[in-house]
Amino acid sequence: MADVPKSMTIIIPAYNEADTITECIRRVKDADKRGLEWDIVISDNVSTDGTREILEKIDDPKIKVVLRDTHSGKGANLRTAIAHATGDIIMWQDADLEYNPKDYEDVLEPFFETDADVVYGSRLTRAKYCKVYGAPNFIANKVLTWTANVLFNRIFTDIETAIKAFRRDALVSLNLTSEGFEIEPEVTAKICKAGYNIYEVPISHAARGYEEGKKVRWWHFFTSIWSLIRWRVAG
Repeated sequence: MADVPKSMTIIIPAYNEADTITECIRRVKDADKRGLEWDIVISDNVSTDGTREILEKIDDPKIKVVLRDTHSGKGANLRTAIAHATGDIIMWQDADLEYNPKDYEDVLEPFFETDADVVYGSRLTRAKYCKVYGAPNFIANKVLTWTANVLFNRIFTDIETAIKAFRRDALVSLNLTSEGFEIEPEVTAKICKAGYNIYEVPISHAARGYEEGKKVRWWHFFTSIWSLIRWRVAG
């Protein structure tokens, strides 16, 4: 079994989340982290709604704020945050409060009890509360996950989840390159091809609508499908 982790970094990619970023940080700080030493890295993707100004006022030794100079996609924003992460475990947390940091304790468990290198928090097991939302999003997630399972011979239930946790060495070894939302299938493809030990645990999910700031659009389904196929055939 792998070494027991001693520390973790929670990375938060943020873009125009002025209404939720303060509460998100509070919940992340208060979450049970199984006794790990922890810090937070927040990467702002040139927000224009006041998020940047909120982050500039943070004075906390456990929180590092990175203010990007150029706006790009979620993938680029995540990669910026990863470059500043130093914990034994690196966990992804969106700033929009769809995902509840109270689930950290469960997501971290496999790193202590098993040989896990990567843990996905799945929204689609229905084992925890999950807001009932539109069928198109649900079907798109199911099709993407089914495609990944076929291409990489796995049994994922939710590859598009934004709660993912990695041993630092495993995540860094992936050499991620995606600029946008296709970073999610890129990660799944690369951890499968690398042979890492992957686990899933159920998490809760409070989906939000486009009127509330949801940023994924219909065309991201097609870019994600293409990304899975691309990384399946890539060397």
